[in-house]
Amino acid sequence: MALAVQMSPEVETALGPQMAIQVRAVTEGTCIECRQLLDDGPVNVVLGQSDVATAGGIWFVHDRCAPSRIVPLNAEATAALIQPEDGLDMTMTAGIVDGTPMLVARMVMTPLTDSGTYGAEPRSVYMQALLESGFRLVTAELDAPQLPEWVAVFQPHGRDLQLIVLNPAGEKFFHGTLAKPPAGWIRSVLEERQVLILGGDIASGRQAEPDEQRQALAAAAAAGKLTGARVACGRPTDFGLA
Repeated sequence: MALAVQMSPEVETALGPQMAIQVRAVTEGTCIECRQLLDDGPVNVVLGQSDVATAGGIWFVHDRCAPSRIVPLNAEATAALIQPEDGLDMTMTAGIVDGTPMLVARMVMTPLTDSGTYGAEPRSVYMQALLESGFRLVTAELDAPQLPEWVAVFQPHGRDLQLIVLNPAGEKFFHGTLAKPPAGWIRSVLEERQVLILGGDIASGRQAEPDEQRQALAAAAAAGKLTGARVACGRPTDFGLA
């Protein structure tokens, strides 16, 4: 279920019609002011715009915490937004689609850049970053090729799993907690020794039911807004790690 998203006329104009529609379809998130989850109350959009480049970012706040507005970003803030030192800030959700164990990567915040075409709307750099990392566009079958030398390592962390995804250079693509993987997910991963990682413009939220998530992923793939890669996956000992 979408949130009650509100935006000022200035923010809506800056986003453009299509991006504004996508922003209003958001189903979950965290308020950047109080750091609490967004609830069923009104949610305002904060748009960061660089004053040194055609780039920016979208954040959300509770209506009670702050108004919808445009925030200028200096050179330092712009660089941290587009190429953060610790990688793009994202969440991972475990799932199983057609018997295949998967991880769905979602951005915590949406970084934007200009499309390079005069008068065009801003676009997310998330897809661009994934494709540059070796991910490929995913078809409606929700499959993707193997990404060589990448590894996804998980281990128990309380009731959840700690997950680290590393690229061939040993850099962390993701490091965080994987909450409540569905029944059979760990067994399927260990049997296949790999996991399908999907990321892009996905309409469903992290708590979506399996059928709803499958439909959202298929819709994103059909629109050319979903990337994926199969990555070797297992416990630390499977990769000779302590």
